[in-house]
Amino acid sequence: MNRRVIPRRRLATAALVLILSCQTFAAAFAAGPVSETALRSAWALYTQQKYRESSDAFEQLIANSTPSARLYYYAALANRACNRSARAKQLCQYIATTFASSPEAAYAQRLYPGSAPQVASSSGSGEGGGGEADEVPASLKGLTAEQLLQSEEGRNYIKQKAERQLASAKVSPMVSKSKGGRQGERVFTPADIAREGANGIDQMYYPNCWFESTMSTLASLPRGQKLMADMVRYGPKEGTYVVRFPGDGNEYNISEKLLEEKGIHNKALWATLIECGQVLKFPHDNGNLLSEGLACLTGQKAQSLDPEDASEQELSSFIDGAVKSQNPIICATHNYIPSGQPYIVETNHAYTIIGFEPSSGMIKIRNPHGANSRRFSLKNDARHEKFEMMDDGVFKIHMSLFKKYFDEVARANI
Repeated sequence: MNRRVIPRRRLATAALVLILSCQTFAAAFAAGPVSETALRSAWALYTQQKYRESSDAFEQLIANSTPSARLYYYAALANRACNRSARAKQLCQYIATTFASSPEAAYAQRLYPGSAPQVASSSGSGEGGGGEADEVPASLKGLTAEQLLQSEEGRNYIKQKAERQLASAKVSPMVSKSKGGRQGERVFTPADIAREGANGIDQMYYPNCWFESTMSTLASLPRGQKLMADMVRYGPKEGTYVVRFPGDGNEYNISEKLLEEKGIHNKALWATLIECGQVLKFPHDNGNLLSEGLACLTGQKAQSLDPEDASEQELSSFIDGAVKSQNPIICATHNYIPSGQPYIVETNHAYTIIGFEPSSGMIKIRNPHGANSRRFSLKNDARHEKFEMMDDGVFKIHMSLFKKYFDEVARANI
């Protein structure tokens, strides 16, 4: 039987035309680049668990901005969190098709692994050995790409073909990393952790800043990097891993399917695996204590202090001791902004302390949201003597303000 298979280049072109023709996204293509300020504001609503407001804000950005993988993925997360699952799935399908080479495409497929249309396969061979699934249906044979776009059947065929090609071209990072690894061997070296450091961590869906703030500080410390490298081992099968926390006799087995079910991802694979271990260890996490995050990741009992009750000298000594000895130290804000004070930190949120200047009283702090952190400023402080916002979620705050905004600071010895 003679068969005609449309060349891949023409399929890609046709698929792009199909995407461009979708009314759902038509307005976005006529818009300009997304506003970073508006994007951060929409994301801040998400981190405050105001999911519906965040979803609405992202939808407004989509309507007025040029499409981007990051914008659409954040919108998908917000829609998913407020139970607008159909819209979230639609956005993930769009990301996987339009931004196939982006990290967000892989993340989107993990959120909705079953979102791509399933096509039966056979022993037949089409172009590239794709089998019967690659064969053009009899009713569509001989049609040009432009003619295929005129019918729903033709458009569905083009979309399915493009999605199959994208799926076959992808190599799972989980599988790729595990090739050649032997069960029980350490997956990452301390140098691997240090290479990405805190920037490899990207808090997204779970309310676990209490845990990820500790991950951030360990990722920046030599002893902490070794601790985390020792937590992850190769599992019994290709693409599987085992996480074991210090002082915890349990092993948390992680597969790609589990990651997809949990919707966990970070910029770095080691951070993704360790966070998944945390989700398995604390399945009912609604925001735990700072001391629990420190104890889980270090295996050591944490010391904590209430900044408001401590003197500046006591607090200075507590923070300076941890920073100088390169031990992890984290802090958390009140669930409110102090009366009469400006909004310069996220409420009810955990941060990492990464530096301290005793002479100026300035504490250097990092938000685990990293580059996605909301930016703040303090009026009437042009010389940044009390507050200074920097990049990647880092800011400096004076001891006197720290005592007002933060209700806990905790450290552990490693």
